[in-house]
Amino acid sequence: MKKLSDYLQELADHVVDAEKKVAAAEQASKEKVEASIQKSKADAEARQESFKADVKKRHEATYMHWQELQKDYHQSVQHIKNKIKTEKEAKEVKQATRRADDAEAYAKAAIDFAMMAIDDAEVAVLEAIDARVYAERYLKSESGV
Repeated sequence: MKKLSDYLQELADHVVDAEKKVAAAEQASKEKVEASIQKSKADAEARQESFKADVKKRHEATYMHWQELQKDYHQSVQHIKNKIKTEKEAKEVKQATRRADDAEAYAKAAIDFAMMAIDDAEVAVLEAIDARVYAERYLKSESGV
């Protein structure tokens, strides 16, 4: 039978390996990260199956306790994932709403700007007509007509 220190060393080695995988994943392409995830899941599942078989072989009562702990653990993890998903969705809704509000405000500003440009164009056209009328009257008065 292995010493507890050997098990702790295996655990420490496993942590170092996990750290290396995470560091590599941060620099890797999406495909490599996905492949790494699948391999890590498969490795974890294999270790878990080996552990389950070992525990079952030693003590059925311990195995039942392990099953209950595992069930509780998975429920807790699922609860956390659901909470994160809900919070993420709420955050995404807030961001989408903020983005829509900004887009609407920009559209309103653009409409206001266009309205002012049309007002300026209207005044400019009316002033041009006025200037033309004045010029024609001035020319008529100068020519004596």
